[in-house]
Amino acid sequence: MLSSTEAYRFLLLVPVLSLYFVWLRLPEIRRLRPTPSALGVLYGLPFSGLWLFAQATQFSIGSQVAAVGMLQAVCLTVLGWQVCRRLLFPLLLLWMMVPVGDLLVPALMELTTSLTINGLRLLGSVAAADGNLLVVGGTRYTIIKECSGLDFLLGNLLVSLVFANLIYRTTARKAWYVLASLPVAILANNLRTISVILFTAGGIDLAADHAAYGWLLFFLAMVGQMAIGLRFQQPAVAPGADHDSAVNAGTPARAMRHSLVVAAGGCVFLAALAPAYARYLLEPDTGPAPVALCLPGSIERVPELPTDAGAWRPAFPTASARVQGVLSSATQPVELFVAYYWRQGPSGKLIAWNNRAYDGTHWRYMTSGMTSVNISGAPLRVLRTRLAGPDGQRRLVWQWYWVDGQYTGQAWAAKLLQARGVLLGRELRSAALLLSAAESAAAEESGSTAPADLQAALDQEPAIAAMLQGAARADNPGRSCR
Repeated sequence: MLSSTEAYRFLLLVPVLSLYFVWLRLPEIRRLRPTPSALGVLYGLPFSGLWLFAQATQFSIGSQVAAVGMLQAVCLTVLGWQVCRRLLFPLLLLWMMVPVGDLLVPALMELTTSLTINGLRLLGSVAAADGNLLVVGGTRYTIIKECSGLDFLLGNLLVSLVFANLIYRTTARKAWYVLASLPVAILANNLRTISVILFTAGGIDLAADHAAYGWLLFFLAMVGQMAIGLRFQQPAVAPGADHDSAVNAGTPARAMRHSLVVAAGGCVFLAALAPAYARYLLEPDTGPAPVALCLPGSIERVPELPTDAGAWRPAFPTASARVQGVLSSATQPVELFVAYYWRQGPSGKLIAWNNRAYDGTHWRYMTSGMTSVNISGAPLRVLRTRLAGPDGQRRLVWQWYWVDGQYTGQAWAAKLLQARGVLLGRELRSAALLLSAAESAAAEESGSTAPADLQAALDQEPAIAAMLQGAARADNPGRSCR
């Protein structure tokens, strides 16, 4: 399984660990005879549908979830429940390969910021926070994605699962140990951030070696956690006669082989059905198509600036077309950015990890959440993001999507609309819309004029909707913006 997050590097060990636990259970499994089960087919049906949905929407995590689920369905269908029940842990451990933890990064960054600032104040340091920007003793520090602690959390979870299943027998004790390990990972990560800041303030620069230093703290935390866990170790029980083996022993070998062949064939058919239908239904990806996207006359186009100019530029690198313009409002200019996709595919996705409201160089993420706005008289929940820029600048950004002719502020809803458009042959064009205004660094959002300015700019939404609907392939004769 693949992820853009470095926290998943060590999870390549998951298949090896899963096979190791299968090997540990081999003596017990050998006493059983596989009994194919139709439950595996029922278990695999939703994952087959998820695979089709994921292929229609280029939802990579969905494909990875479906792959793991289909593998488990094959095992259940071919081997039966009695065998799979003894392989339950190695089969469930495979879910650790799916990078759903990426969704926790924003929340973990906010938690890390809060715990770090409170820890520094508890130790007597003068510290203040503005989003994920910390000011300690006059020096600025930024809590970035790598400081979120996702690597500690996932690493600790994997180690705890393996450790608990090696030394404990009862499910309750295993669950308590794993749950108790999660706060250890969070506290270890915050010890890392707090100590790095204190060492830096004391003249010891850990910037170059902070990653190695962090993993040293992680190792010490794991050793301490396992030392405590060993005090409650439960002795292993020697395997005895298995009742299920006696029940299954009476099944004729020839009939068993026939059942296994039928079950394996059904699994192969089920696993191949959704990918085959997706290949038949979906058009081949030929890369982003050139699009003529023309701003309305009421919106002044923003000229292309050098990358070091420090202007606000969202990052949507695979869009078919990108335009940015300035709308007038009551008190200040409001900027509109549109990333347009003629057709989504592996080479161009509306919802992707590298699509964001900031460039990461001049502008940085601070906080985000959902807020209610009014578009053409209808309420809509959109993503609200606060950014920090050069020279203490701040910006408030509202972001929403246009998919299958509808607006939505939720990424998951955009995926559902995309799937509906693909599977039912509806509108396939889509776009991300971002509206932004400057915001005072000292003012809280409740006291800022930026939300009112953004809402006032949305009065021009009919012109924006006409622009989205009127976009056309730029390689068609006569299609260009004047």
